[in-house]
Amino acid sequence: MKLNQIHPLQYSILFSLLLTLSCSWDRFVLSRVNESTTVKVEAAKELFNKDKITIVLTGTGSPLPSESIQNSTAIFVNGQFLLFDSGDGVAMAMEKLHLPVAEINAVFITHFHSDHFADLGEVIDRSWLLGRQKPLTVYGPRGTGDLVNGFLKSYQLEYYYRTKHHGEAVMPAQWKGAKANEFNPKSDGSSKIIYEKDGVVVHGFFVNHEPVEPAVGYRVEYKGKSIVISGDTANSEFLKKQSSGVDYLISEVMNKSMIAKVEKAYESIDNPRLSKIMKDIQLYHIDATELGNLAEAAKVKTLVLTHMIPFVKGYIQTKAIYKDPIQKVYHGDLIIGHDGKRIEIPLP
Repeated sequence: MKLNQIHPLQYSILFSLLLTLSCSWDRFVLSRVNESTTVKVEAAKELFNKDKITIVLTGTGSPLPSESIQNSTAIFVNGQFLLFDSGDGVAMAMEKLHLPVAEINAVFITHFHSDHFADLGEVIDRSWLLGRQKPLTVYGPRGTGDLVNGFLKSYQLEYYYRTKHHGEAVMPAQWKGAKANEFNPKSDGSSKIIYEKDGVVVHGFFVNHEPVEPAVGYRVEYKGKSIVISGDTANSEFLKKQSSGVDYLISEVMNKSMIAKVEKAYESIDNPRLSKIMKDIQLYHIDATELGNLAEAAKVKTLVLTHMIPFVKGYIQTKAIYKDPIQKVYHGDLIIGHDGKRIEIPLP
């Protein structure tokens, strides 16, 4: 049918239909924008509640392929957003979890394996794109300056074009990027204060991830509560000392007997490269039983597992590979981490 053959009444019906659809889409879009904004505001309000500390396991994966985002832990304490490590996928994961990315106060890097820093550039950039209007500092051991400056250089055109397009009022150039704050961990295993703000104190300490050096862990303290983030480490007195009596130890863990089986499997199919890698990684990670013994000796109140190698799914695998060997020797509370897991610590 040609347009000039359409009856005027049909024009009227078609116009009304298009108008109705247009109005419906307007209402739909407005509803979604309002809903998204409300969710983010409410999430931020909850996370910045000063009556508690909230831990969010933003990523619990490792370099080995898995369904998990690579390693990262967010801690919300006394109105501050502290992020520990930023492996691949962390920036988008934080947004999907409705974390207030624009309000991030500081990032802490444990060491320079890519699964702990690969998304640092995106964390820095996205926090600015989403409205950060304060300086961002990245803390870490020697080499952190090179890491941060490398990301800033690779993002320099991104920063330039965003401000050029949207203007200084929307994308103020003064808040782009980040600055590095390096520290040298004490070789005797004692800690040093590297961050202190409004009663929140973060200590950095040496861990044994040889041949990766420097490698550090962190201890967060506020109002008598304490949280240790292990970073990647072999079993060591350093981690045990820093974890003494803490409320929460968030630790990496490996089931070495399972990884040894993977090593042998690669050897059996004549893949010496991957067999060698599986053998090597057993040397600088902490085994499940070793971790259980360490947490028991240090009188850790709650042990939280992250960066689990190998990645497992389901109750049976988790119980056999991690829960059982740890609970044979450790009698505190045990939390098996997963991406997005939230842990709330009430404050006195």
